[in-house]
Amino acid sequence: MKQEGPYIKHIYWLTKDEEENLRQELAGRDIKLKHAKGIVCTPLDRINKITSVAPEVWNDTCNRQGSWYRTSDKNGLYLVISSFELEGYEDKKAATITESDFVPPRLATSKDKKALVSGNPLKKRVPDDWLHPGDMEKRIYLRWARRLGSEVEDYDFLYLSHTANHANFINPRFFIQDGKEIIPYSIDRSAHLCSCCVELFQVLGGDYKKKMVVPCSGATIFARLKPDRYLLVEKA
Repeated sequence: MKQEGPYIKHIYWLTKDEEENLRQELAGRDIKLKHAKGIVCTPLDRINKITSVAPEVWNDTCNRQGSWYRTSDKNGLYLVISSFELEGYEDKKAATITESDFVPPRLATSKDKKALVSGNPLKKRVPDDWLHPGDMEKRIYLRWARRLGSEVEDYDFLYLSHTANHANFINPRFFIQDGKEIIPYSIDRSAHLCSCCVELFQVLGGDYKKKMVVPCSGATIFARLKPDRYLLVEKA
């Protein structure tokens, strides 16, 4: 049985023209640049070697979550997720993602989460669309949480956890330190999180040299990432 190598993904942000040039360059080497369809996080699956995420994909299945992208400096750019580095695109690289053995010092309590969402940094950054989850979405997230072993029955608990986790990458309260550097980390388990894509792809928290990001429930289902296994995001 073939043994899998280390998990690694290289993250790039390109203009439409740059993405098309890359597509043609790869085609000349008999490498197909796949198109992500419907969901942003599927390219994180180990089996996907290199995939492009067009801006409109952020409006699809995870439209509400995509509001973080649409209100960021990445809006309108193409996201390319590759298992190998792209020569000639070094200045377009945003991050490298690898698996980690990180164990958080502690996770957030409900009180911690309420404190995180009450801060002005979050209020200045949170998109309006994020604030309005639909009824079907609520049922889906509760189902996913149970699928990952959680007994939570209250969507408000999940929504608070989702929002507080993003807030921690805007203005960190849960972090470790490497010398003088702050390394924020996800504040809860996979079952209770949403849209880890925005941290993994540097839409949020891109100012930090390193982040520890646990896959959200969606990413464990659609990208087959390991629940509760932290990923190290290193800024390019």
